[in-house]
Amino acid sequence: MENQNKNILIDFEPISRRVYYLDKTFYEILLKINVPIQSLCGGSGTCGKCKILIQKGSEYLIPPTNDEQKLLSENDLANGWRLACRAKIDSTFLKSLEKKDKPQFRIFLPEDFLLEDFKILTSGAQKEINLNPTVKKIYLEVEKPSLEKPISDFERVLNAIKTYQNTQMCNESLYIDINLLNKLSRILRESDHKITITIWNEKEIIDVETGDLIQHNYGIAFDIGTTTIVGYLMNLNNGKIYSLASKLNQQTAYGEDLITRITYIRNHENGLEKLNAAVLEGLNDIIVKTCEKAKIQPSQIYEATVVGNSVMHHIFLGLNPINIGLSPYVPLVQKGLNYKAKGLDLNICHRGNVYSAPLVAGFVGADTMGVILSSKIEDEKELTLAIDIGTNGELVIGNQNILATGSCAAGSALEGAHIKDGMRAAAGAIERIKIEPDTLDVTYATIKNKKPIGICGSGLVDAIAEMLKAKIIMRSGNFNKNSIDNERLIRTDHKLEFVIAKKEETSIGREISLSQNDIRQMQMAKAAFYSGMRIILKKLKSINDSMDLDIKQIFLAGAFGNYIDKENTKFIGMIPDIPNEKIFQIGNAAGTGAQICLLNKDYRQTAQDLLNRIKYVEIATDKTFQREYAEAMYFPHLNLEYFPSLKEYTNIPKR
Repeated sequence: MENQNKNILIDFEPISRRVYYLDKTFYEILLKINVPIQSLCGGSGTCGKCKILIQKGSEYLIPPTNDEQKLLSENDLANGWRLACRAKIDSTFLKSLEKKDKPQFRIFLPEDFLLEDFKILTSGAQKEINLNPTVKKIYLEVEKPSLEKPISDFERVLNAIKTYQNTQMCNESLYIDINLLNKLSRILRESDHKITITIWNEKEIIDVETGDLIQHNYGIAFDIGTTTIVGYLMNLNNGKIYSLASKLNQQTAYGEDLITRITYIRNHENGLEKLNAAVLEGLNDIIVKTCEKAKIQPSQIYEATVVGNSVMHHIFLGLNPINIGLSPYVPLVQKGLNYKAKGLDLNICHRGNVYSAPLVAGFVGADTMGVILSSKIEDEKELTLAIDIGTNGELVIGNQNILATGSCAAGSALEGAHIKDGMRAAAGAIERIKIEPDTLDVTYATIKNKKPIGICGSGLVDAIAEMLKAKIIMRSGNFNKNSIDNERLIRTDHKLEFVIAKKEETSIGREISLSQNDIRQMQMAKAAFYSGMRIILKKLKSINDSMDLDIKQIFLAGAFGNYIDKENTKFIGMIPDIPNEKIFQIGNAAGTGAQICLLNKDYRQTAQDLLNRIKYVEIATDKTFQREYAEAMYFPHLNLEYFPSLKEYTNIPKR
């Protein structure tokens, strides 16, 4: 039996894996729990490729070994970096560690250390849009100068633009950067005066190239999420996605949610610079990957559009987000903005434009604006609820007559954090679960059909719903004592757990189970969404008492919303009780919104105009929030009248 201590917990991020103490190096622990990792030397301490960041608990590790002192700089060691194959917990601290708050250790694993691809949602439902990008390229055959017509280079280019077929892109105030003007002179003569120019928003020439390169007109749309980043490389001439790439947001090294990242910035002098560098590294890496797939140069990307929640928006722009986390939760800027890529260190065309969509208010940011633009919820006849399900959940309620939004802190349980065997959606994660009510036998499916190593968010929703239907747990979320006489209900540390996958079925050498705390974490997440929706509806009711405020359809946005079972999501009380055919999974709607803004500049004005329509509701400070939240903690709710179609609940005990 291995020396395992269940009173000491280690959290590995950004994969959201939680393990008990083992008397092994972190490298050996990761191998044991089947996390594919990179080490050229196989853990012998000679390659230095297994660098990990100790974010919490570094004082309880053995001192850096000779190998670490040789392969890591003094600065690395001072900032908490260690080699996974050499670092381990000093066993002399075990007694004192047991008295510390759990988890005692938090370890960040850099992306280049992880080998496994994560399941990150990149697609979204996109309604047809007309192409009208800000960036246009035109091919010109410019008249050569002569003694009879000694016209300057730039003026001759302007004259050529004026005669270009159907163009309205030329006016006397068309701007060109002085460095590009120097390039223009050279390019004209190298290309026999046959050139392609790139014009942004009919105001500025941002690039000059030799020959006819009209077809190479690209932009990139980014969705910067709290945990993931997605980039879409698009051809602005035809609106097609030429390649896309995604990755985990490296800011998780400094905190798993928005509040912890704001706290990091507040408590560290260079905190903002570190988080800004982390997100820029991710964006630039995606630029390289998408360009390699499309076989183009990053300099041929002339514009980027960016959406993200308010905190991600600020950090990307290098703006301090501290005031967003303090009442009255005010951002530094709200409107949509345009910046030069060079000034932001984004590695596209230096004179290219970066557009950040407008923020709504508080934590409700440009990503929610992206959801609104892509779903066109403001055009719906029926009252519609759109939920962007994530660590920071955003809700939009609206139709042709009204539009309101708010943000709820759902926590990261749906990402696998704080769940004993929880994990992000990756190979080996249990994503679908069924429980036979009579025998409590469990069947499940895993991502990529690998042996199970944990449970991801969609699996958690299924598990809770199935445990309710089988009366393993009660509406209060507590285990049903009448169901205890079954081999799948086990006691660990005198607490009940329900076994989803038996030890011999897994590849981690132990069973995968759900504890009482796991159920509580899911209750808190689902209660945040449902109570948030209720508070927004009540606020709208107070504005117009005669308005019909019954939700008639639901849009589920985001990765979690795309993969969950609609019926089970309704069964646990995360969303209202409406027919399944009126619940639509619309994918990465925020990312689709960024694409729309890239392909048609008119939507940028639409976004700005929508700010005047949107009613923002500060959910957490509402005087009825605590009561609404407490009632929503029950499955599906304390008041069963809200869920009339869920007849099974007449047989499920309340507490």
